[in-house]
Amino acid sequence: MIYRQNFNKTHQYSFRYFILFIIFTTISTFPQDNGEKIFLSVCRACHTIGQGRLVGPDLANIQNRLEEGWIIKFVKSSQKMIKSGDPLAVKTFNEYNKIIMPDQALTDAQIISVINYIKEKSPTETTSKEVKTPAFTLKNSLGFNLDEAGRDEYKLGWQYFTGEKRFENSGPPCLSCHNVVKDNLISGGLLSKDLTNAFSRLNAAGINAIISNPPFPIMRTAFENKQLTKDERYYLLAFLKQADYDSIYQHPVNYDKRFIYSGIIGLIFLLGFFGLVWYGRKKVSVKQDIFKRQLKSK
Repeated sequence: MIYRQNFNKTHQYSFRYFILFIIFTTISTFPQDNGEKIFLSVCRACHTIGQGRLVGPDLANIQNRLEEGWIIKFVKSSQKMIKSGDPLAVKTFNEYNKIIMPDQALTDAQIISVINYIKEKSPTETTSKEVKTPAFTLKNSLGFNLDEAGRDEYKLGWQYFTGEKRFENSGPPCLSCHNVVKDNLISGGLLSKDLTNAFSRLNAAGINAIISNPPFPIMRTAFENKQLTKDERYYLLAFLKQADYDSIYQHPVNYDKRFIYSGIIGLIFLLGFFGLVWYGRKKVSVKQDIFKRQLKSK
């Protein structure tokens, strides 16, 4: 009996220590793992850690350059800080081609976990010199790099952009949300940024990073489990590069005025059509001859 009681107590203590060990391990490791997960899914498309500038700045050792509170506010709403006149936020916005960083629905704890992850992955030695971004290389399945893309590659990119050719994993065509100014291309959607000069603003590496791992909520949702293949990204980049180069020869169309004029013409046409259809129909509420005959019969 005594042996059984001692065994039960020992068993209970062991179980308690095991629970405490699990809790301690979870508390100590979760923030790091969470920070890594958030960085890879949200930040990596626009930022690197120690590999140079991408769409946005290199975040290596950012904890040494900026206050934690400022980083948290900027990540949650960069545009709010810019509109408030924060000098550093305005400077960063202008320096990186006025590309809007999307607001992130992250808690303070989550952002801090990302900062800790960046700190862990940052190089130990910091220098005042900006790290040079490695040359971007992306080849299609035939072995051609972007500089070797010709008319056929450009045409394929156009087909992917407009939806004439479907993406392998059934992602939506770019034209449904984006526009590119091109004389022989119908205007695209206005839900997202115009991509006519995206190649100049973002460069090949930046565009490739965004379409590989979309950081924007709407785009991320649209391409969830519908990732673009390497060839698809290559041909889209070829198209956007050529569209950027050709943009100075194109003639942007004012679709607002065209829409208004089309509406007015359509209204006139409909009024004329209904006028002809109803012409000759009775113009009063009753037939007068029947009404007069009824009056005489009285």
